[in-house]
Amino acid sequence: MDERGIVRRVLLKHFFRRFFDNDTIQVEGDTQTTVIRALSAVAVPGLTVAFFLQMGSPVRTQTGDLMQHYFFVLLPFVVMGVVALFEWEMLFPDRLDFLVLTPLALKSREMLGAKAAALGIFLGMFLVAVNVFGLAMYPGASHHYMFRVLLAQTVAAMMSGLFGALVFLAIGGVLLCVLSEAQFRVASPVLQLVATCCLLLLVLHFALFGGWILQQLSGHLRIVQWMPTAWFLGVYERVLYGDAALPFAAEMARRGVIATAAAGIVAVVTYPLAWTRMRRMAIEGVTGGGLRPWRVSEWLVQRLARRPGERAVFSFIGQTMARNNRYQVYLAMYYGIGLGLAIACSLSFTVKDGQIHLGASKDGLHAIVPLLMFWVVAGLRAAFGLPVNLQAGWIFRVTGVRLSECAAAARSWAMMCAMVVLASILIVLRWLGWDAWHLLVQAGTGFCVALLLTNAFFFSQEAVPFNKPRMPGKSKWGLVMALYLIVLPQFVFRMIDVEHGVERKWTRALGWCLATAVVWGLMVWRRKKSPPLDDDWAEYSGEYLLLGLGSR
Repeated sequence: MDERGIVRRVLLKHFFRRFFDNDTIQVEGDTQTTVIRALSAVAVPGLTVAFFLQMGSPVRTQTGDLMQHYFFVLLPFVVMGVVALFEWEMLFPDRLDFLVLTPLALKSREMLGAKAAALGIFLGMFLVAVNVFGLAMYPGASHHYMFRVLLAQTVAAMMSGLFGALVFLAIGGVLLCVLSEAQFRVASPVLQLVATCCLLLLVLHFALFGGWILQQLSGHLRIVQWMPTAWFLGVYERVLYGDAALPFAAEMARRGVIATAAAGIVAVVTYPLAWTRMRRMAIEGVTGGGLRPWRVSEWLVQRLARRPGERAVFSFIGQTMARNNRYQVYLAMYYGIGLGLAIACSLSFTVKDGQIHLGASKDGLHAIVPLLMFWVVAGLRAAFGLPVNLQAGWIFRVTGVRLSECAAAARSWAMMCAMVVLASILIVLRWLGWDAWHLLVQAGTGFCVALLLTNAFFFSQEAVPFNKPRMPGKSKWGLVMALYLIVLPQFVFRMIDVEHGVERKWTRALGWCLATAVVWGLMVWRRKKSPPLDDDWAEYSGEYLLLGLGSR
């Protein structure tokens, strides 16, 4: 291999590794293990469903077959969309790469080619992984000709997954070309949140109404016909049955082919343009300086964080949130899931004369406040535990900030975010026509729930946010799954009962407020009575910079 070939190979390995060199998903740069785990995670759903379909041998009906076909085009679309969103910052040219690699004897087209090749390999691996077991097992369980089913599923599933990745790549390329770097950083979390919410709603729609997919595509619920997954279901049916396919298949297949081609063209055209623009901005530098803190925010920090150490950590949290792209991606996707669940709960669907009618759910609207309060506080608790800013921790250790002050600042920040979300919910409910009494009940319930959750989730966390080193071998996935699948639903149901009870009889609010105050007081008392650590920083190993001022 010549010298330029070696350079291209090294660049390709570098750009590929950067997709997985992420402190939120791995420890100490173990890229190979991270790749295997990620590919296994996306392959498991297809394997599970294909296995049960093959072993169960259910009685086949037209609706049953259509539902199964829909699953195998929905899965790759959602998975590839999630992968693209999670790796959002690495899909496009990175300013750090330009700053490090541009001074070297590298040609611009070599860097662009290596980045594009690494991106293609990265997306291609996940596209194959998410479809491999479905393609290997499902056609054998079909009553149709096996090779015809294999061809239909290969074409439809691959197109669906490819479109799921290309559409976000195209959107990102367009945004990079028309927005400044600062505007792109603001728009990206919003896009990630909305996109995650939409992907979750697609999954919930299939779980609730997958058995009615034929009626939806053949009826008057036009919104379903504009869902991308319906387009690729049309591709599946068209390839499988040809001209004998159901009436909706031809039009849906046409939309799917056009959409995939359009997304591919836009992505191919805008990617080099985005590369050129990011390279110029990296070389010229970003003008305009940093954002100046508002007087309102300074006043808020003074009120929420009394001690100097708390104020320092409080400001550190805000600056890390605004500056760190990985944190923004994680939190945007996390809250996108919460928003999707809230929307799904607030809507009701009734089936009449074979048609699905959309409406508002009274109990679902009452579930929004406790549900979103839970996701806000739990999301911040999980995010603060990610080691995305370990390099900044030494300053708190040098200056003598107590870890109890760090935990207090984290609680204050979580409570502030919960109150902002609560105010947004109340504005939406008022727009929907809720009266003052019902809004007051929601406000009181939200405040009490946020107060209890904030103290409960941050009860034993004694660490600087974003600075707690990972502890290998201490995974608690079982507890996490139990929290979200068992505890969360029961918690929301109980809070709905509380809200209804207070709305019917206002004196019950006194008992609820008293119970909240007692529980909160007990948690505060227990936290103060906990024995202080002899060395707050005992579990933080490694050397840090002392500037020659350390004691001997």
